[in-house]
Amino acid sequence: MVLAKQEVIENMEEAIKLGKEIERVESALKAMKAQLKAFVDNNGPVDTGDVIWDYTISASWQFDEKGMKELAQNMVLEGVNPWKMLNITASNLKKMGWDDAVIAKMGEKKETRRFASRKK
Repeated sequence: MVLAKQEVIENMEEAIKLGKEIERVESALKAMKAQLKAFVDNNGPVDTGDVIWDYTISASWQFDEKGMKELAQNMVLEGVNPWKMLNITASNLKKMGWDDAVIAKMGEKKETRRFASRKK
């Protein structure tokens, strides 16, 4: 059941059907990507004419306390304010055990609204 672009969901029953169809299509997509990934593993990149299916490399850095201090010091020497470059993650803030009222005294909360399904 794929709705045409102009169709509007009229009731909960239609919304449930559409949600289930999305779950089915996403599951099929996941399986197809796994098949294509296995092919690429054995045979190399696949060029469809529009895109190339292959691996890309993503790099990130981790610093221990000493490395973080050196990084910040070098930023200062380069004329860069390290406080504008370095940030604290939400998960690290949660580890502090502070509630939003405490954190709000020091910073501004940014919330992002994301549409997605989640397990019950």
